[in-house]
Amino acid sequence: MSGRPRIITFTNLFPSAARPGHGTFVQDRATRVAARTGFDWEVVCPVPAVPRLLRRRADRWTARVPARESVAGVTVHHPRYRHLPGLSLRAQAARMRDAARPVLAALAAAGPCLVDAHYVYPDGVAALALARELELPCFVTARGSDVNVLGAEPTVVAQLRDVAPAATGWFAVSAPLAEQLAAMLGVATDTVRVARNGVDLERFRPGDRRAARAELGLPAAAAIVCGVGRLVPGKGFHLMARALRELPDAVHFALAGDGPERERLLGIAPPGRLHLLGALPQERVAVLYRAADLLVLPSEREGWPNVVTEALASGLRVVATPVGAVPELLAVPYAGSLVRGGDPRALQREVERLLRSPAEPARVREYASRFSWDGPIEMLAQTFCRAMA
Repeated sequence: MSGRPRIITFTNLFPSAARPGHGTFVQDRATRVAARTGFDWEVVCPVPAVPRLLRRRADRWTARVPARESVAGVTVHHPRYRHLPGLSLRAQAARMRDAARPVLAALAAAGPCLVDAHYVYPDGVAALALARELELPCFVTARGSDVNVLGAEPTVVAQLRDVAPAATGWFAVSAPLAEQLAAMLGVATDTVRVARNGVDLERFRPGDRRAARAELGLPAAAAIVCGVGRLVPGKGFHLMARALRELPDAVHFALAGDGPERERLLGIAPPGRLHLLGALPQERVAVLYRAADLLVLPSEREGWPNVVTEALASGLRVVATPVGAVPELLAVPYAGSLVRGGDPRALQREVERLLRSPAEPARVREYASRFSWDGPIEMLAQTFCRAMA
């Protein structure tokens, strides 16, 4: 140990050997905050231990996660807690807390540290309970469905309010989410500060479209609409697959992501015009943006969707539903447009309109520069330094 203060990132949203692309947005922020503060940094990333008889295909990755590993040079601890999918929501935070206690206690005993928790439930509730026991400063960041979905669960709200006094500070990635979290906590809106995500302007930038399409095996002459995210109903990708039926044959849909909707999407889309690329690392997602003409995000709900700022930084216009911070991100007409949720015909018309109108990638890229990491990282670094002073 160096003797310097240490940030302990506490979250289930972090890359691992089993899921290298999971939670890269948390990794990105934490890496930058640690560099800006000069503090040491370790990660506590609890992993659910699902009984074999209840283990679904989506849970198989858990068996491949080591108890401790190094991810991009950072030590990541993986305490395991018992989890029954669909059955143990009420007990999940307590089980996570108990599993993580020995790891966090050992880290706290080694020197001064601060807990930076991501995702309100179960992660934030577990982290706050441990911070209260160990007398550690603890900040919690809300990121989306942890508030706008789980916030409707009375048992989650009760547990959160019980440990809320232990919080040193609260963050949310967008203003609408901050308002929702404040209501969930039963506190004034200004209690929750906005710490939006930033975009990596070096990784995501315009490039050679033809070369990008060749790299991904996408048709060179088609109009490529892309989507990035989990293949689940809430992302609305089925609406774009259905909209393809009414769009010209030259329009194709390329999706980066995986999930239970895969077969359904293949059954909806016209044959040969849906390209399922699977889950891609960030470097390959950047290639997809360079290959595409447009990004669609017809989600039912979002916090601060990183895919929108990544696409904009790549010079790509976006068609999305007006959820979460999306209206703020698409505040200028040349960056894209908003479309009514749940309506494939409205999505089809807007996609077709934008594909027919002139694109301005350099202008879109310049607009995206306002969403760099600089402002949020400076605010977070100052906040953490004051807490450790």
